[in-house]
Amino acid sequence: MPVVLSILVLMGLAACGGDDKGDIVAFCELAEDGVGMRPAEGEVDLAQLDALEDAAPPDIREAVTTVANASREIDEIKNLKELFERAFALEEVVATARQEIRTYTQHHCL
Repeated sequence: MPVVLSILVLMGLAACGGDDKGDIVAFCELAEDGVGMRPAEGEVDLAQLDALEDAAPPDIREAVTTVANASREIDEIKNLKELFERAFALEEVVATARQEIRTYTQHHCL
């Protein structure tokens, strides 16, 4: 399935669901494709990060949000802690979050 189509399907599913469980299958597919493991470049990468964040299960969502926020414009970040991390400790925080995502996918994705 082309990446853009996958993103659209994931965004549609996220918009319809109200529970906070995430989508482990979609998360694993995106994470295994390397989404979030490098800085985003352009609208497609930002859409993929949004899809990864929407699909992330609750126990890894904070790390995914940290990685996604590293590519967002400052005015798009709503959480004060995330704003602080973006302003003062971006590289270290993002590196740690990416490692958490790698570890999570190693343990939860087949």
